Amino acid sequence: MFRFGSTAAAFALLLSAFNEGLEAASVGGTVRDAQGKVVAHALVRAHDIAGGTLISTRGDGAGNYLLSGLGEGAYLLEFEDAASALAASERLRVRGDVRGHDITLAVKSIETVVLVTAAGTPEAGGESAKAASVVSSDEIDRRREFSVAEAVRNVPGVRVRQLRGPGGLTTIQTRGLRNRDTAVLIDGLRFRDAADTHGSAVSLLQDFMAVDADRLEFLRGSGSSLYGSHAVGGVLNIQSATGGGRPHGEISIDGGGLGAARGLARIGGGLLPLNRLVYSGGIAHLNVTRGIDGFDPYRNTSGQGYLRYSFTPAIALSGRFYGGSSFAALNESPTFVEAVTANHPAAGPIPAIGLPPAEVRRFSRGQPITAGKATFVPDFNDPDGSRAGSFFSFATVLRHQVAPDRSYRLSYQLVDTNRSLRDGPAGVGSFEPVAGALGRYEGRIDTFQARGDFAAGRGHFVTVGWEYEREAYFNFNTDGNPDAAARFDSTSSSEQSSRSAFAQDQIRFGDFQVALSGRAQTFALRSPMFTGGGNPYSDADAASPNSAYTGDVSLAWFPGEGATKLRAHGGTAYRAPSAYERFGASFFRGFPSFWGNPNLAPERSAAFDAGVDRRLADGKAQLSGTFFYTELQETVLFDFGVIDAASDPWGRFGGYRNGGGGTARGLELGVSASPTAATMLKAAYTYMNSDSRSPTVPGTDFFKMLGVSDHMFSLTAMQSFGRRFDITFDLFALSAYPLRLFGADERLLFAGPLKADAVFGYTVPIGEARSVKFYGKVENLLDRRYFESGFAAPGIWAVGGLQFQF
Repeated sequence: MFRFGSTAAAFALLLSAFNEGLEAASVGGTVRDAQGKVVAHALVRAHDIAGGTLISTRGDGAGNYLLSGLGEGAYLLEFEDAASALAASERLRVRGDVRGHDITLAVKSIETVVLVTAAGTPEAGGESAKAASVVSSDEIDRRREFSVAEAVRNVPGVRVRQLRGPGGLTTIQTRGLRNRDTAVLIDGLRFRDAADTHGSAVSLLQDFMAVDADRLEFLRGSGSSLYGSHAVGGVLNIQSATGGGRPHGEISIDGGGLGAARGLARIGGGLLPLNRLVYSGGIAHLNVTRGIDGFDPYRNTSGQGYLRYSFTPAIALSGRFYGGSSFAALNESPTFVEAVTANHPAAGPIPAIGLPPAEVRRFSRGQPITAGKATFVPDFNDPDGSRAGSFFSFATVLRHQVAPDRSYRLSYQLVDTNRSLRDGPAGVGSFEPVAGALGRYEGRIDTFQARGDFAAGRGHFVTVGWEYEREAYFNFNTDGNPDAAARFDSTSSSEQSSRSAFAQDQIRFGDFQVALSGRAQTFALRSPMFTGGGNPYSDADAASPNSAYTGDVSLAWFPGEGATKLRAHGGTAYRAPSAYERFGASFFRGFPSFWGNPNLAPERSAAFDAGVDRRLADGKAQLSGTFFYTELQETVLFDFGVIDAASDPWGRFGGYRNGGGGTARGLELGVSASPTAATMLKAAYTYMNSDSRSPTVPGTDFFKMLGVSDHMFSLTAMQSFGRRFDITFDLFALSAYPLRLFGADERLLFAGPLKADAVFGYTVPIGEARSVKFYGKVENLLDRRYFESGFAAPGIWAVGGLQFQF
């Protein structure tokens, strides 16, 4: 203990010596609206442009704010009133204390939004050359969204698919690409599940609860040059709340339909003089006891937190975590029986008409059914199928601002994931095991990053970095045979490491802004280990994946008075093959099937988009349009019929191989408007055309990507009536999409979902800084029955609750 304490003290003294001569600075003043009235409890953020640090606080009841503990340098300041559409932002260079810095809020426009993900450093939203969107914590709160994925459903070009209801498999598709082509970050650091089939975050997205995020940022377009693998179609960044200022927080409780109940508690603030120690954290628990068919239980407990200590105004050490644990009962996949296949047309697409719910219940009990016009049996109950999962992500970052325009940061992140899939002989599914089968998947990823940001000459801001990543994968499978002598158990494990170097130069000259970036990544693979008989990879000479090189360029031009922005963005991206794609297998009734290919090369892609943004009515409205094109040049395919077991090195009759990809192109149109301080509107329309180079339905000339709708529309409207009553309305609608389900000879054509939600809130003030808000949310307000990939979605249901804020 003595040795640890002495080391820590020496380390703190050493850090303090680096900037002994610098004093902490502060910025303070009063926040008012256009009529000169003070805006109480405004949220204030200061983004350090060179160092990347976010410092936040809230004003008091008299509209006064104070940002303390700032170092010298350039900052992007954000001011926002949570109860209205009023906001402001500005760039400010801080040299010593700045007092009396009063701010007048105006109706929110894109100019007031600060983006971090688009360039990896803070920049005003109106200056960004890339297509990016922000969903603030206040918007998530107004919409009463449980999960991160649901919160980004209204982002242009983004398709969120959730099977059944809360806790069901959730995927995010960007611009008509595949689920695995969207990278997920937490505070700018990549989150992946090393044990996921494709090494992505898809296996855990349904468990990402909205707990204590300051905002969600979504970059559309390639992002591998900054963020590495999987950033092919887009990047979702979950930005943690950082606390600061007076202690503040909330306690929320709600419940209602589907047997759902949720509790949420969070707190943030600052301690010690000058906010040297700031903190924020939250915990949430969601318990769905019934679900759609009365037996869809789902439980999730999640936590998120952030802590930062500033040794000096220029040196800070921060730590954050985000994690959760969940359990869900699983249904069987959609299926086909003779009664429904009799309704299939002789040729061409099959209209997707689900068996009525009453008949599905009869089917799940093994009773005769009346198919009517149904063409498939939707997901049905599995009495003993379940999924349990957990994830934990921890990161620590040391930031040192060497000078006002120069800084570096050192970071380490741990991502630990665990999933277990269980099934038993009960139920009427076609693939029920003979006993209690278990599959366990464990992954761990350690990431070390060193990065520097500095001004280089006039108009240049440069980022350089190095990254080391090590990932480990473990899989255990058993068929659960009660006869130990006949039981089949198997394990597989592998490790892979990579090293990356990346750089970016942001250039500003006149009315132009240009960003150039590049990344090079090399891989090293250790020989995998296996137990269990018959594994073909035991003696495989597994070559390390090929190196990946990516580049990116973006341009923004502000002609005339600056109300119009023309932008273009192009780049290459990649996805490294997962451990499962290289060595994976599945097991059915004790018999293994091996799918992996140890010699897979990384997937490669190229993308381009160009667009225009136009501000109208003094910034109260903005119109935007973006054309996008992505080419998947080389992909990893899962095939039957191409691989010949006699000539395949691993004796496979099907599995993973490298092959051609496809193209996705389309158009994104968006409008955001705040005609008054009490009204906020966002609407988006996306046209997507995605094609594969090989038929997506074998034996046909159909090349369209499955699961992709041509048309997508979303609308979010928020209206306040005074500072007490508010209404929020959400709508998303999609056109029909094709999908091929196991057991069907042809593709099914599913009607796209049409879902509307409404939230009503009434706030009762309690003193100067406390309030109680009563709210209710109605999901699927129109009670539309639809299916997501053959899985039934909930009809109309509602929750009600209260929120205590302080």
